[in-house]
Amino acid sequence: MFSDNHKISLRQLQALLLLYFFGTSSLFLPAELAAESGRACWIVMLCGGLAASLFSLVLTTLMARAPHWTGVEWVRYGFGNLLGTVFAVGFALKLAIDAMLELRIFSEILCRTMLPQTPVWVLVAVLLLLSAFGVARGIEGQARAAEILFFFVFVPFLLLLAGVALTIDEAYFLPLDLPDFTMLRKGAAAIQPLFQAMLFLLFLPPYLEKPTQTKKSVLGVCLTTTILMSVITFLCLAVYGVEALEHKIFPTLQVAERISFSGIFLGRKDIFLLWFWIVSAFLYISGALFFGSVCSARILRQKQKKQRYWLFLWVPILFVGAMVLQDMESAYAFRNLIQPFLSAFLLAVLPLYCLYKSRKWKKGGI
Repeated sequence: MFSDNHKISLRQLQALLLLYFFGTSSLFLPAELAAESGRACWIVMLCGGLAASLFSLVLTTLMARAPHWTGVEWVRYGFGNLLGTVFAVGFALKLAIDAMLELRIFSEILCRTMLPQTPVWVLVAVLLLLSAFGVARGIEGQARAAEILFFFVFVPFLLLLAGVALTIDEAYFLPLDLPDFTMLRKGAAAIQPLFQAMLFLLFLPPYLEKPTQTKKSVLGVCLTTTILMSVITFLCLAVYGVEALEHKIFPTLQVAERISFSGIFLGRKDIFLLWFWIVSAFLYISGALFFGSVCSARILRQKQKKQRYWLFLWVPILFVGAMVLQDMESAYAFRNLIQPFLSAFLLAVLPLYCLYKSRKWKKGGI
């Protein structure tokens, strides 16, 4: 089950976060932004990502001030034991909801692109059990996997993006449009699911080798994610144009079909590219299970060794929650409906208030 007293390095943290951030929302985001912002979609992505990157500084500042605390201790410190516990339960609920939605959406993507004859519940169960097995070695096992797989997934991904860029023959991104306030507001709400793994930062400090030195590392990952997604959105716009892009289902995958390779193995470039999101989904669900167990144990003030038993509750809950949803479209719509409000409150309002209350602390906490 869990490994005890294992820590991860800043480099492993960066690999984990980058793979966490590129979840299923990155598959839909270019089309969604095109529908909301037209030719300004890539600029909206850039602005929204920069705003999210700035908010990461609030979370990493909290991490540095009390390295032995998690989000549970912070909200209890900021709001008292009773109200703080209610907010801590809110953290656990958000972790569960995000994991359920990621499970259902990605399982249906696999069904529609690779395994059309396989029941969705089978893929949900397999992905969930594999993720639970990944949690068995604790956060260090996930970090090592991310560190090793990083080069095997990101290098082919970047090469495919470069290949797509070389296929552009029409300037559909022109004339250049600048977004107005309404576009920026709606775009920021649409972008929030991309950074949903930021909630993990509130539970990471006890498992980091250098929790007081994470600010630059996390900010760098957020900026890298922002730049990559802005480039992807721009490429999708340049290839398809606004009208066609907003009707694409998985534009980030489908754009790879522009590249021409000979040979059977690369006959379906979208399936080859899907390898990237398989790794991302596996690591994200593993992280949700791990930090959900940590959150549950901290709420009840249990010792670290006790948190392993929460997996027996979290795994069936996520399975049932994922299967309650009707289909991928309803799951994605539900995520877009609740995510902006939950993220704004749990990842912005609460941390900012806790940071304000701790303003007189010295570095290193109490």
